[in-house]
Amino acid sequence: MQKFLLLLSLLPFVSVAQNKPAPQTNTPLLISIVSDTVNGGNYKVVYFQYDQLKRVTAITDMLYETKESPNGKTFFEKAIKHQYFKYHNNEQLPYLRRVETNDFDKKTGTVLGSEIEDQIFLFKNGERIGDSIINYPFREVNAKLDLTHATKTVTFFKQTASKLKRVLDFSEKDSTTYVPPNIYSNSFEINQDHNIRYESAEHNTGGKFYPRAYFTFTKFDRAINPLHQLNIAPLVSNEKITLSFSANEIELNGQFSDYGNIELNWHFLNQNNPLNYSIEKGETETPFKDNIQLTYSYNQYHQPTYCKTIIKKVMNKDEDHHYDDLARTFKKSFTFRYKQ
Repeated sequence: MQKFLLLLSLLPFVSVAQNKPAPQTNTPLLISIVSDTVNGGNYKVVYFQYDQLKRVTAITDMLYETKESPNGKTFFEKAIKHQYFKYHNNEQLPYLRRVETNDFDKKTGTVLGSEIEDQIFLFKNGERIGDSIINYPFREVNAKLDLTHATKTVTFFKQTASKLKRVLDFSEKDSTTYVPPNIYSNSFEINQDHNIRYESAEHNTGGKFYPRAYFTFTKFDRAINPLHQLNIAPLVSNEKITLSFSANEIELNGQFSDYGNIELNWHFLNQNNPLNYSIEKGETETPFKDNIQLTYSYNQYHQPTYCKTIIKKVMNKDEDHHYDDLARTFKKSFTFRYKQ
């Protein structure tokens, strides 16, 4: 009952703009993005589920692992994250998204519980202005959701034809003494082809920016981005499907130096698919910059079916290296599957 009242108090913010239908298409809907490994054994999958109205109802991030044991190889599967979308009647845009992120025992791999977040999309005069986010305390497996200690945060969101920005302010508002800022923001510059030209993500904690990342996109194909086709794309335009990997996990020549994570992204906002982009992070996080090149195969609908990536880890300039000195090259590939 408490949960119902909490959600009900937020619903007046949701405009009738949610009745505006998303663009429809007769091309097949994306059902999964599957990573293929160089070494074999481990891979990741993002699954998409739909209802009879072709609306996204769930997105699940899965990890599949094969580990050696005294009795031979053992196969594990882990549901890392679930996203669930809720709709009013036949409306094309969801009013609520629930995100459940699982935590695992490092030794056994069993699920300990999950972090849960509810996101309610807020509108004003037909335009999305932000989100109302409710975070619940960590819930152990089979435990009831703790409604009494849930916290609520409101985000700011603004999108135009050339820019998009979302700001989430975690700063304490009721303190009688000074509290350092705690603000997360991400912003985008959009080119005339409705693709991202530049993206930045920053977390200002206590007056210091950490972590921070900057993405520069230099080239796109002319094909259909399957994420942009989905009905939820207008509401998650600042988001992306990310498959990240430890660089050691996909090392080409068998050496296992620490090169940090490799992040492969596909954005809902983009009309087409990226061919080249780079990622730079804060100097205190990593000395490397990632230059990423992607090539695709397509189906008869001009949707990507297979993607090969080459990731070049290059050095940022310091006392021992020149800018863009090549440190290591990695490869990764992905398969896009569609609903027939």
